[in-house]
Amino acid sequence: MSNFVNLADSRETSVELMEAILAAAGNDEALALDIRENGPDSAHLSAIIEIVTKNGLYDTTDFVWGAAGTNWANEAVWKDV
Repeated sequence: MSNFVNLADSRETSVELMEAILAAAGNDEALALDIRENGPDSAHLSAIIEIVTKNGLYDTTDFVWGAAGTNWANEAVWKDV
C-alpha cells in the first residue's frame, strides 16, 4: 500500500477512495495529495467516480471523503475549496 493510501484513516477518507484518487492522479502521490487536500477538477472527479464505483457497480455514497462526507461526488462541493 502506498504512503498516500496509508493516510486514509487520518484523513477520514475511505481507503477505496484514496486508491481511486491515486489512480486518477496517475500514481503521482504529490498530485494525489493535492487533489485530496484541495479538491479535484472536473476531469479528476469523473475519473475518481468511475474508478471507485467500478463504473457504477457501487454508489458514490458508499465512500467517504473527509469533511465532504458521502456528498463528495457532487461537483458543487468542490466549487468553494
